[in-house]
Amino acid sequence: MASRDQEVTLLSAWPSPYSMRVKLALALKGIEHEDLPQDLGNKSKILLESNPVHKKIPVLIHKGKPILESAIIVHYIDEVWPETSPLLPQDAFLRAQHRFWSDFIDKKLSDSWIRFLRSNDDAAVNEEFNQNCLLIEGALAELGSEEVGPFFGGASMSFLDVLLAPYAVWIPGVEQVMGLKPAKCPRFHKLLAAVSEHPSAKAALPQVEKLKEFIRVRFASK
Repeated sequence: MASRDQEVTLLSAWPSPYSMRVKLALALKGIEHEDLPQDLGNKSKILLESNPVHKKIPVLIHKGKPILESAIIVHYIDEVWPETSPLLPQDAFLRAQHRFWSDFIDKKLSDSWIRFLRSNDDAAVNEEFNQNCLLIEGALAELGSEEVGPFFGGASMSFLDVLLAPYAVWIPGVEQVMGLKPAKCPRFHKLLAAVSEHPSAKAALPQVEKLKEFIRVRFASK
């Protein structure tokens, strides 16, 4: 069991891909924590006090101090619990590359994804998302090693794999419910398939069928 895991609380919502990232990082590190699911339609006092600026989940509370934004939280987890399943590479150049692509994932990939969900099957936005996936495919070819394993981290998950992991359930869910047409990105889809089979991801990510019902209610009915 990882050390320094006392007083760890996660404010989350199960369908949130950003909550999934943090849950996966905690699972990979073997960090015991209290999960406090949040009703985002009726935000709790602890959420409003912990994140008064954005009032959003996820929030990790460690020893009474809140850490905000999923990528920052995952980075924090890796720094505080470095001994088990290290996520960021030791090499300074590779660490910089991971930070660059994490920024791309959150600003470009996620943006086109969210706009597709809100557009309800817009072909142009679908194509924009696919073009972003192709860039991820290129980054995986450059930074990963297919001979070693399917992840950016080779045989084990890295920082970028954790950030991308929620797409392992969200892409098939949206494809089946909303008609998303995924790009042909064999290495990226191999990565997501490996995520789906990983024991920590099975514990941290919801089943696709459960997520599909949420997608029908939240997005496809509009």
